[in-house]
Amino acid sequence: MRSTMIRAGVAAVATAVALAACASHGIVPSSAGMPDQNASAMSGMQPLALYTCAKSPPQYYWIFKGACDKLTLKPTGASFSLGEYDSITIKGSIGKNTTKGTATVYLADATDAGGDITTYKGTTFPKYKAKGTTFVYAVAINQSTQTIKPLTEKGKPILQYVITDAKKLPGSTCGVALLTSSRGKYVWTGFPGTFKAKGNTVTITQYAVPAGFQIGPKSPLYFGVNCY
Repeated sequence: MRSTMIRAGVAAVATAVALAACASHGIVPSSAGMPDQNASAMSGMQPLALYTCAKSPPQYYWIFKGACDKLTLKPTGASFSLGEYDSITIKGSIGKNTTKGTATVYLADATDAGGDITTYKGTTFPKYKAKGTTFVYAVAINQSTQTIKPLTEKGKPILQYVITDAKKLPGSTCGVALLTSSRGKYVWTGFPGTFKAKGNTVTITQYAVPAGFQIGPKSPLYFGVNCY
């Protein structure tokens, strides 16, 4: 009996040590109900692969090879979260809008470095040339057959981006612009106002509907963010 209790005590201590080691590495032991990819990633102490959607569909025209998120947009809006890509993470929300029922929307990002934005019909993606440095681009792609427009709601943003660069933002004041097309020409239009960074994070919030801000069916909407 005594030897059995000692063996059980030793096993418990060993288990506790193993759990502590995992915790120190930011790893939680997997349960039987977790997906296989999570279990394999944890057993190898490697983070999950970045989720991307760099193909057509769901993207069209210029394809962004950075992080991606798929969301179900409702008339009341939806939130999104893109995994870390090139030290940058983006989270945020889309507010009240004209969606009827629900619509599937993909969001993706890129830095326009290292070929992470493909050409479209031999044309390179038009860079956003603004004060300071444009350090990240984002695209929203509506997969439904309806045109989606934001609706203003007092005290609530129609769009919000929370952008963090683990390395460092290229400035303390940031701006955002929307890429629109007119008669075959693409033009960047800046959103009103500037946004102060806090450390490595900047929050971009819009309460009014910028000109040209709507997402057509199977039509991407591009954003560029600069800091100085």
